[in-house]
Amino acid sequence: MSSLLSGMSEFYHAVRLDLRQPAKHLADSLGRHDPFRILFIWDDRIRVREQLQLMADQYPERLRDIGLTRAQVRAETNKAFWQR
Repeated sequence: MSSLLSGMSEFYHAVRLDLRQPAKHLADSLGRHDPFRILFIWDDRIRVREQLQLMADQYPERLRDIGLTRAQVRAETNKAFWQR
């Protein structure tokens, strides 16, 4: 039960951070009080991580070009959508 509560606490903390400090490229396009802002941020993370995983699977040589290792890609793609 305590792991569930700590997981929820981590989730709520991440939501508060995203509402206060969204990604720079999304902050300009979305209004500060836009109720859908958090959904756009999360959707952006999901898409970026999917593309990163696709690149790692299909074009592993490109990981060197962008300066990432397979371990770094695995760590990023294993994160939940609300985690930075």
